[in-house]
Amino acid sequence: MMTSMILRFNEIGRKDVAIAGGKGANLGELIGKGFPVPPGFVVSAHACESFFRDIELRKEFDALNKASRDDLKNQCKKIQEIIEHAQIPPDLTEAVLKAYDELVKSRTNNIVCAVRSSATAEDLGDASFAGQHATYYYVDRDRLLLMVKHCWASLWNPEAVSYRTTQGIGHESVFMAVVVQEMIRSEISGVTFTANPVSGSRDEIVTEASWGMGAAIVDGRVTPDHYIVERDGFKLREKRIADKRFMVPSRLEEGSATRLQEVPHGMRQKETLSPDLIQKITQLAVEAEEHFGNPQDIEWAIADGQVYMLQSRPITMMGREDIERDIKGQYVLFKPLVENFTDPVTPLTGDFHQLCFAPPLFRTIKGWLYVNVRAFKALLPVKISDEDLAALLYNFGTKPPDMKLSLLKLPHCLCLAFFTYLTFGVFYSRTSRLPGNFMDIFRKLAEKVDEDPAFGPLETSERLLGVSKIFAPAGNQVLLVNLSAPRYFFSMRVLEKLLHRWLPDLRDDAASLLCSGSEGVLSAEMGRGIWTLAKEAKRHKPVRELLEKHKPEKVLSELKAEPEAKKFLEQLDSFLSINGHRGLKELELRSPRWEENPAPVLGMVRNYMLVETDPGEHERVVDQTRREMEKKIRKNLEKYPLEILLRPRWRIISYLANRTKYFSRMRENSRFYHIMGFYTVRKKILRVEDEFIRQGKLRCKGDIFFLHIKEIDRLQAGELAWRDVDDRIRERRMEHIRLSKTTPPKSIGIKLKEAFRFDAKDVEEGVAFRGQPASSGSYSGIARIILDPSIDIELRPGEVLIAPYTDPAWTPLFLTAGAAIVEVGSYLSHAGTVAREFGMPCVVDLPDCTKRIHTGLKVHVDGDQGIVRLISEDKGENK
Repeated sequence: MMTSMILRFNEIGRKDVAIAGGKGANLGELIGKGFPVPPGFVVSAHACESFFRDIELRKEFDALNKASRDDLKNQCKKIQEIIEHAQIPPDLTEAVLKAYDELVKSRTNNIVCAVRSSATAEDLGDASFAGQHATYYYVDRDRLLLMVKHCWASLWNPEAVSYRTTQGIGHESVFMAVVVQEMIRSEISGVTFTANPVSGSRDEIVTEASWGMGAAIVDGRVTPDHYIVERDGFKLREKRIADKRFMVPSRLEEGSATRLQEVPHGMRQKETLSPDLIQKITQLAVEAEEHFGNPQDIEWAIADGQVYMLQSRPITMMGREDIERDIKGQYVLFKPLVENFTDPVTPLTGDFHQLCFAPPLFRTIKGWLYVNVRAFKALLPVKISDEDLAALLYNFGTKPPDMKLSLLKLPHCLCLAFFTYLTFGVFYSRTSRLPGNFMDIFRKLAEKVDEDPAFGPLETSERLLGVSKIFAPAGNQVLLVNLSAPRYFFSMRVLEKLLHRWLPDLRDDAASLLCSGSEGVLSAEMGRGIWTLAKEAKRHKPVRELLEKHKPEKVLSELKAEPEAKKFLEQLDSFLSINGHRGLKELELRSPRWEENPAPVLGMVRNYMLVETDPGEHERVVDQTRREMEKKIRKNLEKYPLEILLRPRWRIISYLANRTKYFSRMRENSRFYHIMGFYTVRKKILRVEDEFIRQGKLRCKGDIFFLHIKEIDRLQAGELAWRDVDDRIRERRMEHIRLSKTTPPKSIGIKLKEAFRFDAKDVEEGVAFRGQPASSGSYSGIARIILDPSIDIELRPGEVLIAPYTDPAWTPLFLTAGAAIVEVGSYLSHAGTVAREFGMPCVVDLPDCTKRIHTGLKVHVDGDQGIVRLISEDKGENK
């Protein structure tokens, strides 16, 4: 009887899922066909079934089937506690330890094991429990039996129970086999997909790799190197080398409170896989696919130059994630947030965003913020179709459709408008005419809150980003200032209409040119500060050489050891004292800031050192062009009555242009300060996380961002411990990775109308792409793709910036670019606003432009029509 409880890998194959589980059966199949799989054995599902029967769980299963959604977690926890507190029968204990001793004896080196769940309904072609069942590493003989019970208990995680329910899998019929396998102390590890899990293409084989153990990749704790290989001939099609800051080591230091270690600086951006290793891994993956007969998800590890296969399972999710599943209603993507970074936000960040954007007007779906179309429609006193409103909400800043007043909706809309005026009208009036530096006081408030231990993360967010007393200083309510600033859109539209009516022969971008100019814009001042640092670095040969020789993340320590770098470092400290709260993806609390790691700033300094032309020259040209435009407008208006004497039309135009510049500058500057508030919240969160790690409630830095606010509260209150949250963190990390590789749908529950259409003449001159115009003008130049402004190759003067998104950390690049093309964005986005300030053409909302346009191609950017054309090398010069 007991022999069926323990199964060696060479005794099982794919037909044995019912006793070895999906993972165990696949491993047995692989090792039987000669694949390089580490040795091990399976504690069979029969053993689990016998154990469950001995502890009499039938009653608990019945209660679980009847449990309501609210009672589900409590019932699951009760079952898990019964399993973990029960004793494994002596005969099964003896068999498991005997199998372990035989495994260890067969190996020449001292080994530890990986203990992995292998449910009998797991890793099948139509169901995947990835991330919902437990896996444990570094397991020795003393901890083996405990980890086996933990795996059995993970069968009753609320997430796994819910998943089985949706898949129609009965709880009583599912048992957990447990894989006990030699843990490869890997130097490099990764995953390979024999079909592109994002596009669904069977012609592409995707591999991701990083240093150390594979848990860091599977759990989403590091960003791995990314390789795409063509199936035909195994030719490398695409390669992106990541900044691999952390790794899970093959050996844990005794007494270590965290499983993550920092990767040595010299290895962070070093490529993990050689061409030979890529070929070998790809070959193994394809052979596994050929054997199993369908696309496979392969986990592998490399130790001492040997590639080991750790797992092979069917790819159950290919192509775009079905984000719309089970979502009722009509929603469009909230671009003012999404346009700043394309990844979904982490759960904790989503909670804080929800505090700022309250339902029912907004809803977070799979990490992206969406606008509720029907809720907005109820607030408008006009007749408009759902489709037209959805298009208007998504493409805010474009010409609105024709709308008729709704007499039926007018009374309650007027009441709502009056209430809104009473609530915010005074504040809007107060912010209409304030000095440019009125928000400077916010810095002192943020410092005061940061130093006060009475403020936790939630209290900090409420104090710095919430709405305080209506007559509190406006400069301390920066998020509300930001929300009130888009008033410039209306003055801009009026200006455009008046110019077109009075002077129809003016160039199309005349209004944008009148409103350009970056004086007083803090993000532009930040760019000039980096340029000043670059000039200082170029003055001292040792500083210049260090910045050119070393990677940005390593050069700071070298600079501190260089006597001639003293003044440069003083200027760097001064720059960070003002801008240290900035960073990439600033509205994601998980993102590090420049004060924590100034490497991105040093990378931008290095890039600016390579620029021979003063970026300020571009601003001077724009300023001169604007002055000439103003002179031309005043001159052409003289044909109208009274214009020479009183200039009434010019006064109106000047007023509208100044109002637009005022509110546009206020919007950008309020962003500068409310990001400071977000950074203060982040610092509070990191202090809580440090305390959790010290107490053993969390094991890895960064895990806290995959918890919700209520879960953090329960951890602090002692109601939850590490074992209660570890599995859910792992699942959420994996979900975040999967979603980060997809593009969210622009709309859910409603078809989005195209706001812009091609005319035949638009495409006569070559391949053209349609986006949304964000800044007027036209420009032809060489394209340069920038994915990360801190580490990518420099943007040379006059080149066309091609970016996935932009936020204020990208502003320095606008000082040298001739035009900009961005994957996401709108007229009011950062890219559009800064492009108008600098008087350069900009097209946004052009999906996949970083893949459809390659560095080195010549492109023509039409910022008036939102069209980008690929042109041949002989069609004009930069202009």
